[in-house]
Amino acid sequence: IARIAESLPLGAVAVIPSERTSTTASRGTLPATVPHAEAAASAGRAALLGAGAASGDASLFAAALGDWLHEPYRPSEALDAIRTSPPPGCAGATLSGSGPTVIAWASVRAACAADLRARFPDHQIVELDVAPRGAL
Repeated sequence: IARIAESLPLGAVAVIPSERTSTTASRGTLPATVPHAEAAASAGRAALLGAGAASGDASLFAAALGDWLHEPYRPSEALDAIRTSPPPGCAGATLSGSGPTVIAWASVRAACAADLRARFPDHQIVELDVAPRGAL
């Protein structure tokens, strides 16, 4: 595995609720099969995400943030709220792993994080950095 970028075109801000989710329980909500069109679209978005990361193109990266394979089966009030009314500089949001943590992807992390702290006072808001080593 080779590192394809030293940084990402958008910064990550984690919105971490106090409640936790079991990965096993979250996986149990997923259907056994998905329509071919949804699987193909998800594969395309994964390729777009890599292209956005490698090229540093924020618009490509943001266009890849939708997830049809997992998110529809893992409801998240925070994710819905962020997508409905994005914070300043937020280009998109995703669930982190099995949830319930949400990642807001922003061009200016500090402004995004400040807005999220005001909107989600009962959540921990963390500006995340890209690891300096490892695959990306």
